[in-house]
Amino acid sequence: MNKQLNIWSFIFSTSWILLFLIISSTGPVDYTILGTHPFVLLLYLTLLTFVMGLTGMAGMEDWKGMARSFSTIILTLGLSAFLVIIIFFGNLLS
Repeated sequence: MNKQLNIWSFIFSTSWILLFLIISSTGPVDYTILGTHPFVLLLYLTLLTFVMGLTGMAGMEDWKGMARSFSTIILTLGLSAFLVIIIFFGNLLS
């Protein structure tokens, strides 16, 4: 189970990076459909994936699993820190 969690958290972390690039390259989004800013939703998803990555570290059996786990944690921490900075300064400027 933990190996599957490790694999899925890696897939989610790379897909959240791609989703961030898509959201940041598009124009203004109508927030009435979502209810919140898309970056805030992406931050929640990234933090959930970070917790999944930490839980998936128990499923490390070889060097590939270890590389997936550490890359998942590095990607999600980097993206969440970047999103927090964007949201914080975006709220200051609005």
